[in-house]
Amino acid sequence: MENKNQAVIASWITVIAGIWLIVAPFVLGYVNGTPRTNDIWLGIIVGVVALIRAFTPANTIWLSWINILAGIWLIIAPFVLGYANSAPRLNDIILGVIVAAVAIWTSAADSGSSHNTRAVV
Repeated sequence: MENKNQAVIASWITVIAGIWLIVAPFVLGYVNGTPRTNDIWLGIIVGVVALIRAFTPANTIWLSWINILAGIWLIIAPFVLGYANSAPRLNDIILGVIVAAVAIWTSAADSGSSHNTRAVV
């Protein structure tokens, strides 16, 4: 039960990260170009995946891998896409680390939960 709660908490943290990715271009002032488009799309993906994980954590362990990949993309996107400004670059790297780390935490919490269930049965 504790692992399930950890997965739900981690998922809600990731929902917040997804929301931030969507609003960050407007708050931080990079409202034009590739960084904005990348952040809005990644924010939608990360947020929707995290919402699904928050409401059905036991049945959607595999979705954590999508957010792990999204986090890795956020870390490397500024270099691959050639962000010119430091605000979107720093924002994406920090959010990428957070999204990937929390997705790993969520995945680990669910893995521990499924192992405990098998041991009881």
